[in-house]
Amino acid sequence: MSTVDNFNKQLRINAVIRGVILGAILLTLNIFSFYFITKIVQHGNLVVAGPFFFDSIFPLIIAILFCWDMRRRIGGYWDFKQAVTGAFIMFLVSYAILAIGRDVVFTRVVEPDMVSKTEAVMLNARSESLKAQGASQKEISSQMTELKKELELQKDQGFFNIVYGYLANVILLFVLALVVGSILKKPAPYTLQVNKDIAE
Repeated sequence: MSTVDNFNKQLRINAVIRGVILGAILLTLNIFSFYFITKIVQHGNLVVAGPFFFDSIFPLIIAILFCWDMRRRIGGYWDFKQAVTGAFIMFLVSYAILAIGRDVVFTRVVEPDMVSKTEAVMLNARSESLKAQGASQKEISSQMTELKKELELQKDQGFFNIVYGYLANVILLFVLALVVGSILKKPAPYTLQVNKDIAE
């Protein structure tokens, strides 16, 4: 096996391992985010801010740290293609674990009413926010009706819409991998590259 093939194999193995760990972390944060808005705060700006941090900001920071650590573990150097490949494999594995753990296990076994509980909290938070802004009862009722319609549309998903949603997320993950790859790429110095070519 050539040096490049061995490097790529190590890269894929590291990406899968970190993907599993990242997936477990994302699943934990996602579940905590649900309980955070339904059991701990239930209203106010934290209902919006909590999921944003637990489902977006923290995972992004952790994913970038994992990519940086992956680069370090495979020798400290990787070109753009290798960086994108490693990041995308890691993101894909972590997303699969999150989707199975949350959408198949958690929402069907542990919290079958997850969607309705989340909707109730969101409606309550919107109502409290409008009241705090001094909105009239008529405006509040109108906003609540609109929000309920939006939530119903999101809930009413057929098989093809679900598949489309997953595929759209995979495409977004690839775009994210491109961005992370462009940021974290670090090609080997010329002398190392020459030695690698000679070794082949």
